Amino acid sequence: AKRPRPSTSPVWVDYEKLFKEINGKTVRYGARCLHCSKVYSAFSSGGTGHLSRHILVCVKKREKDRMSQSQISFTSDGSMRTWDYCPMRARTELVRLIARLDVPISLGESEAFVEYIKNAHNPKYTKVSRQTTSRDILKYFTDCKAKLVETFTTSINCVCLTSDI
Repeated sequence: AKRPRPSTSPVWVDYEKLFKEINGKTVRYGARCLHCSKVYSAFSSGGTGHLSRHILVCVKKREKDRMSQSQISFTSDGSMRTWDYCPMRARTELVRLIARLDVPISLGESEAFVEYIKNAHNPKYTKVSRQTTSRDILKYFTDCKAKLVETFTTSINCVCLTSDI
């Protein structure tokens, strides 16, 4: 028996899958655009090219994108600019949070944490696996260590250590 494959195409963010019973099997037969409610054929055995082309020209989606409010942030000199979500920055900040609070590495993939971040801070946040977090921690440590070594080799002639025992 064949196992069902996951729908990996990014077009499914903008569509609702429609299913029907054919010969005792549940089969995907169509997709409804979440913006304009048009229904397109989308059998499991077919492609998604026509769905992605529709999203590019969907009038309702264009209106929604045009009317969406952007977020502002301030630069270091005090001027304003639009804020853009950066997944890499989110991952780096997650690593810093885990290191500072000494919480489990799996924090980034816990449903409670993801729900909190999406509802309270940023709806664009994506879940980060513990394997990815482990790699990010090692990379962050290596980068910080390199900065520290660079600081010691270029500007500091001696280091004094004191201890209260």
